[in-house]
Amino acid sequence: MTQEQKLQKLIALLENNDIPVKSDRGNFKGGLVRYHDNYYFYLNRKLEPEAKIRLIKRELERWPEQRPDWHRELNAILG
Repeated sequence: MTQEQKLQKLIALLENNDIPVKSDRGNFKGGLVRYHDNYYFYLNRKLEPEAKIRLIKRELERWPEQRPDWHRELNAILG
């Protein structure tokens, strides 16, 4: 599986769990953001797919409200 395919699967994982993914340009890398009672995941468009994958993985591993099966899903996607 290519890096781009892995990235698309990770984005689908987030969106299937009610975390919209926003992609924009700017002076930031991105990450998980809570705004009111909703979560959003921001990604910088200029980052390479590998950097986006590392960012998503790191944020999901640190997220205190994560579902218990996310580690299994992450490992299945990332191998």
